[in-house]
Order: sequence, then structure tokens, then C-alpha cells
Amino acid sequence: MPSTPRLIAVVGSPGSGKDILVRAVNDMGSQHAQIVPKHTSRDRRSDDGREMICPGDPGFGLDRCDIVYENYGTKYGVRTSRVWRGLRSGVSQVLVVSNCDALNRLREKFGELLVVVYVHSQVRPEDYKRKEQQLGKDSGYVEVRASQYQKALSLYMRNMLVFDHVLIYAGIDEDLYDQIFRLFRAHEDGR
Repeated sequence: MPSTPRLIAVVGSPGSGKDILVRAVNDMGSQHAQIVPKHTSRDRRSDDGREMICPGDPGFGLDRCDIVYENYGTKYGVRTSRVWRGLRSGVSQVLVVSNCDALNRLREKFGELLVVVYVHSQVRPEDYKRKEQQLGKDSGYVEVRASQYQKALSLYMRNMLVFDHVLIYAGIDEDLYDQIFRLFRAHEDGR
């Protein structure tokens, strides 16, 4: 019997490994899962990939998103019709979203199909800031994220029962890949 595809919402602090999970999902191809693109009010950054739809990109339409939220001073939006299309095609969907209101709205729309995952790492805010600055990231963007670094951890701590799984990023990308693959496999096997 085929498994029911899920919407997997990934929550984590900056530098926690969320981008690595996005890369893992993209690397494994669309047979297991697809990344849900988010519309955003900010300009495109070089590391955005297909996860972000920014002003000026084809198909941009933050005003046409049915879930809109703010994180780190930037607006983000999700079109749930796109998520439903992916789920109906039999492919789980992965969405990075670290906002309590957005998670609540996703739960209202997707019910038991929503799986909420917290990604934790031991990266400290100052380490995150130093690394991002070395990569040449916009200092204003990095400063805002570093100043609100504990936001996702606080969300997790205040709402622990909302989360279905916790993944640990200990600095080894392959270990995080393995954890997300095991998570997909467990849901595909109906566990």
C-alpha cells in the first residue's frame, strides 16, 4: 500500500543545518520530496536557489500567497495550492518555516499531513555571524539574524508538543543527510 505524502515543516536557527536539509532534498530528487518555494519581500541572494521567489523573479507574487508571515524583518509567503498539488501527485513537500503563526496556519490547512521538525545545532550566534561575514553576506542581514538567533529555539522550547521530530546537526553534513533520509523512510513506511 502506498504511503501518504506529508508536508514536512523544518524549523531551526540560522546556521542550524536547514540549508543542508534543503540541499539533501534537492540531491535525492523528487521521488521522495520536493522543496516548497517561498515568496519573499527581500532581494535575491546568491545562495537562495529555487527555494526563494524574490521580487523580479518569474512567478513572484507575495500578494497571492495565502500564508504570509514575517521573520527577521522580512516577509515570506507560501501558496498552499502548490503544496496540495505536490501532495496529490504523491510526493512529500518540505518547507523551511520558523514562525509560530505560519506553523499554526499550516496545521489548520494540512492537519495530520503536517510533520514539524526542529533542527538543532551547537552553533553559537557569534560563530554564525563570523562565518556569514567571512562568506561576504550582507552585514545588515547577518546582524538582524544574529541578534534574533535564539528565536527558533525559543519557538521549539515554548511549543515542544507541536514538534514531531528533532534532528541534530553536529557539523557533519552526511549525518544530517542520513537523519532526513531516515525520517522520509519512516513516514514512507507508515511509521
